[in-house]
Amino acid sequence: MKLTKEQLVTIIEEELAMIEVDDGEKVMAAIADVPKAASAIAEKIKKEIEALAEPSGLDPLVLSQAVAALLTAD
Repeated sequence: MKLTKEQLVTIIEEELAMIEVDDGEKVMAAIADVPKAASAIAEKIKKEIEALAEPSGLDPLVLSQAVAALLTAD
């Protein structure tokens, strides 16, 4: 099931209302920062993978697929 950004925000707001979070605006602001943080982490990981792949002669894409598989494995 895919959720739109608006649906996700609505769900989060409803959950915050149920648990009576005093700093709901702070929580929503922190959630808004997640895409920026995720992008920064992804860029750092990409650079690390490229650096690790270089001496081994592996294509960085092959190594990144292996890393992705490890990260998503149950």
